[in-house]
Order: sequence, then structure tokens, then C-alpha cells
Amino acid sequence: MTITHDSEETTQDILRTALGLKPSYRYVWDGQDLLVPCEMCGHHPVVEEPAPLPAGDLVVDVVQDRAVLRAASTTVAMLVDVLDQRRSPRQVRDLVDPRVLRYLAALPVDPTGSHGGARLLTLRAVQPHEGAVEVAASIRLRGRRRALAASFELGKWWVCETIRVL
Repeated sequence: MTITHDSEETTQDILRTALGLKPSYRYVWDGQDLLVPCEMCGHHPVVEEPAPLPAGDLVVDVVQDRAVLRAASTTVAMLVDVLDQRRSPRQVRDLVDPRVLRYLAALPVDPTGSHGGARLLTLRAVQPHEGAVEVAASIRLRGRRRALAASFELGKWWVCETIRVL
């Protein structure tokens, strides 16, 4: 005997309906008895009343600040340039935490030290809540596609707090 939710439709039920057969209804255990589904429609009786909605206004999603998302995207693009040694770390020093630059300096790019070892392929920036921006990107590093994740926080201005290449 399989217990599924009332709204779930199994492959077996779909096949039985397609063949013109009555779907096999499942029983529901309420902790004391097996509840038999309705013979007409197959739905189960209500086991528990749904909880009422909490009082108060509905939560509104954060409105994405396009200027902030664009600035974070530009900063990540500049950090990829720093990683590839096409840009000096001094140019982004005010936009990132010092540990971000140390992390980028420690990443192996190209054994010969030539440019072109890191390229930005795709980028997506989101603002999960006010005061934070998260960036997910894919880069080509040493001939392989790698994931890059960066987070920005709002202090006096937007600063890249962490970055990781996976």
C-alpha cells in the first residue's frame, strides 16, 4: 500500500486513466484509522484543518537595484582581469576586501605567466536582500570551465567580501 498526497498522480494512475480504467485510490492513515477515499472523485476527507495564515502584511520581495547589480558585475569582470594579470590589483583595491586580492594572487592561472589564462564566460548577479549582492559566474581558467562565486556587502559603498573559484 502506497501513501501519497491527495494531489499526486502516479504513473500507474495516468496509465489506468488512459486505458479507461478506474485509478487505484490509496488509503490514508490518520494515526488511528485508515481513511477511505470518496468513491465518486477519489479524494480523501480532510484529515486536519489547514493552519490559518499569520496576521500582518504579506512579505514583499526585494526590488532588484539594477545599478548595484551592474556595478557588482563590472567589479567581477575586473577581478577576472586581475586574475589574468591584464589589470593591476591597485585598480580594484577600493572595491574589494584585501583577502580577495590575496586569494586571486594565490590562484594558479597559466604556468608560463602569459595573458589569456582566464576569461569570463557567463555572469549572473542577484540581490537576495537589501545590503547584499551575490554573483555567480563561469570562467575559463587554464583551459577548463570553472565556477566563480562572489558576494558583495554594503558598507560605505559596495565591497566584494568573498570570492571563490570552484
